[in-house]
Amino acid sequence: MMDLLQQVKETEHDGFCFEVKHKILEIPRAIYLDNVQHYHDPYSEAAAQHFTESYLDWKNDIGVVGMIRINNDHLNENVILEAAVRYIVICD
Repeated sequence: MMDLLQQVKETEHDGFCFEVKHKILEIPRAIYLDNVQHYHDPYSEAAAQHFTESYLDWKNDIGVVGMIRINNDHLNENVILEAAVRYIVICD
């Protein structure tokens, strides 16, 4: 594995800086499930990503969704999504 990793080339792009915001969405379970019904597993990362991106689009929020965590406690009537959302900002 280490030999393979030596073949990876990493560069940094000057001129782009990002700010990351941690957003927590509390969604009534029925609304969440209705919006991700076309996913085989509605609690998958892909379904949660889709819901979060759709929500940000609806808000005209230009953030880009990064990592996402799903808190799917079936005893709770809400699905809770925690998302790292990044925004391009002016570099200092």
